[in-house]
Amino acid sequence: MRIIEVLKSFGLSDYESRALATLISKGALSARELAELSGIPRTSVYDVMSSLKAKGFVEEFGKPVRFRAISNEEIISILSKKATENLEILRDEISKLRTEQIEIVKLYRGKSVFEKLEELVLSAREEIIALISYIKPEIKKILSKAKCRLIVISENAEELQGETYKLDYKEEVAREVSHGLIIFDGKKFLAIFIDHVSIGLVGESEGMVEFSKLMIEPLLRELRGRLNRNS
Repeated sequence: MRIIEVLKSFGLSDYESRALATLISKGALSARELAELSGIPRTSVYDVMSSLKAKGFVEEFGKPVRFRAISNEEIISILSKKATENLEILRDEISKLRTEQIEIVKLYRGKSVFEKLEELVLSAREEIIALISYIKPEIKKILSKAKCRLIVISENAEELQGETYKLDYKEEVAREVSHGLIIFDGKKFLAIFIDHVSIGLVGESEGMVEFSKLMIEPLLRELRGRLNRNS
């Protein structure tokens, strides 16, 4: 019967669909009658009825026990509610899948690196954490525009206002080279390399941001701990 396939499409098992269709068609039945008319093994009838009762489709009454389906309107109401719930779940899951797609890491070169850095600095609202080998003047000028908490770890971090930590190198830093990571509001990152050419990698993927944090946060904890011990 077509109704069996329709019921199965709403998540009912084959036995549940056959049992419910039989009760709708024949009315109240005993377990033996239901098994004979539906083709369900008699040993499975009570388990099937227990499942249908739990789902609200079947009522049990009398002695000896007999079973009957709820009204057609109630069955339609339950199935309609189930369909609506499934659609809502599907909508949420589809949205999650789309937001969990791999974010493209964008590459910037030359002047556009500094333009993108300034855009990210000005748009940050909570916190900027920067780990940079040496802060060149053009980077200093941009970071100075930050409108939120600024945390800087660098060989010349003291040139900026904010929470600053000096990196001590055994060898003299090549001041014509600047490289490092900057995290904006814990959501975006910029990997920067400035030598004879300027290169920047920007992304928002959760994995890359977390990786950037793993590179910076242990060092930041160590520097903070060292400062507390010396104070």
